[in-house]
Amino acid sequence: MRGILIINTGSPKTKNREDVKFFIGAMLSDPLVMTAPDWLRTTLATKIIAPLRASNSASHYSLIWDDKHTESPLLYNTQQLAQKIEKATSMPVEIAMRYGSPSIPEALSKLKAKCATLHEVVVVPLFPQYAQSSYKTVVEAIGNHFYKKPYSFRLKIVEPYYDDPNYIHALAESLRPHIAKGYDRLVFSFHSLPLTHVEIGWEKGKDFDYVYQIKETVRLVSKELDIDPKKNRIVYSSAIGRKWLKPDLNETMKQLPIDGSKRVITITPGFPADNLETLYDIGIVARDNFMKAGGEEFTFVPCLNFEQYWVEGLIKIITNKV
Repeated sequence: MRGILIINTGSPKTKNREDVKFFIGAMLSDPLVMTAPDWLRTTLATKIIAPLRASNSASHYSLIWDDKHTESPLLYNTQQLAQKIEKATSMPVEIAMRYGSPSIPEALSKLKAKCATLHEVVVVPLFPQYAQSSYKTVVEAIGNHFYKKPYSFRLKIVEPYYDDPNYIHALAESLRPHIAKGYDRLVFSFHSLPLTHVEIGWEKGKDFDYVYQIKETVRLVSKELDIDPKKNRIVYSSAIGRKWLKPDLNETMKQLPIDGSKRVITITPGFPADNLETLYDIGIVARDNFMKAGGEEFTFVPCLNFEQYWVEGLIKIITNKV
């Protein structure tokens, strides 16, 4: 019997400051996320950066956290996706978070409890493009845990699916009704990375090249929708230093109306599930910057979340990749 484990980055347990501080500290303590000597990184992450950012981030979470759900938007959307895949495939499915709960060990234990005859678990890192701070850290984390325990099943890990036709089709379907209404500029926003991370990936080749994979995703979506690539713009969000990928999302949003683009559509293909960096950074901050600069119509396309075309597409990706 085969099972499926879907892994995402994670989020705070609640929107309270202490939970947000713990989450930030855990994520930044990862050497694949923040590059610093081991003796310094944990202190910086947990004692300095996390306490400084916690209150501000908690206030942002409060604006996007749906009180109808106890879970964060990212956790809720990932759970719903897993439930739909389990129902459609009749295979046991669990989710895990790289940071926070449910943890990888918890999720593997739940899978084993669901099926005593489990012989293989397909691991799905929910990251279309490769980055050491997302895909690589998940693969290393599950490997470090798995090979220390006497599990009776084997693992198969789905590779980044930035150019998979099923992923491209799902993105195109999410965009199609908005494109049909007309627009001046289609903005593809991706999470920024330190240039040092980007250069390491570039030197290894296209299987590890974040920027190449981003551009390929955008090219293929544009081709499927038969849209003018000259109206596209690739931007990056959440940079925390000068030597990070640019152009910046918010600087671009301030400039577009000045350049004559009054109607924009913004999509975040690197995030299959809505989270703080889509609902707040794009849906609130980027929108506000654009409208204050003279924009007239700002359309934010939600992430794929658990739309049926994405459920069907991800099942095909899982099947094809393994």
